[in-house]
Amino acid sequence: MQLRPSFICAIGGIALLSACSSVDNSGTAVMYGGNPLTYGNSVNSAVTGAEPTTAFGKALKAEYIAYAQREADEWYDFFDADFFAKKAGKVAENETILPEDPANWRFDAEEIAQKRAVRDELIALLDDGKREAKPDTAAIAQARFDCWIEESEEGWQTDLISQCWKDFEAAMAELRAEEPKEMAPEPVAAAPRLFTIFFDFDSTAITPVSERVLDAAAEQWASSMSNVTVVGHTDASGAASYNQGLSERRASSALSELTKRGVKGDMVDSEAVGESDLLIPTPDGVREPRNRRVTISID
Repeated sequence: MQLRPSFICAIGGIALLSACSSVDNSGTAVMYGGNPLTYGNSVNSAVTGAEPTTAFGKALKAEYIAYAQREADEWYDFFDADFFAKKAGKVAENETILPEDPANWRFDAEEIAQKRAVRDELIALLDDGKREAKPDTAAIAQARFDCWIEESEEGWQTDLISQCWKDFEAAMAELRAEEPKEMAPEPVAAAPRLFTIFFDFDSTAITPVSERVLDAAAEQWASSMSNVTVVGHTDASGAASYNQGLSERRASSALSELTKRGVKGDMVDSEAVGESDLLIPTPDGVREPRNRRVTISID
């Protein structure tokens, strides 16, 4: 557990606590902050409070309570225990509670952009009816995403960070899966699975987040043994000729990592498009983290 400013003040007493600020959660659905001195009341209010009226709400409340209790009982992190206990309480009030916005946690701009791309996909699935269609799985996906965000910010429980991510990815795979159609008029080819990894400015280095995406891509390939297409991209900062070469190096870096994970090189088509296919349209010369990427498509 990292000692946040509000937690440091808490151990100094209630009087000092009043002079401290908790994490800014202005980007989430509601305002709530953790307080190590109020965890007991917060978790008790969530446990004994009214049950949500939806299956997703009930499952999400249970997930947040369980996580809050682990934070307190196993890791003695009463600040985050109170934070997630309060979040469970808001679910119990039938408020629409969103996954954590990485911008409200202590990440740099690159990490925020990468983690927001993951969050955007999760919210898109939830808003596409997955809360109602697969409530238990949707709740696990949201709770494990929040676990991944919180533990990644602290940065010391590497096994837990990895487990939260694996549980999140497993839930996401189930949410992404299309339900079988009973009476399909004719067979429809499955859409290619798309994986995206992001890069730091003017870099071809694979980040820890991208390592996990590449693991998932390799696992998907192993289950299908399908053809793979790797496409390198850059943002609009810098000369077009330089960016073309940079996108080639990024594609090569991703291909190298995939082959290390067992993907056969002769089943991979690799190409580079430089700054010609921006994910986020920007004027020339603009640095945009989400445009610095490699896409991996598995048929």
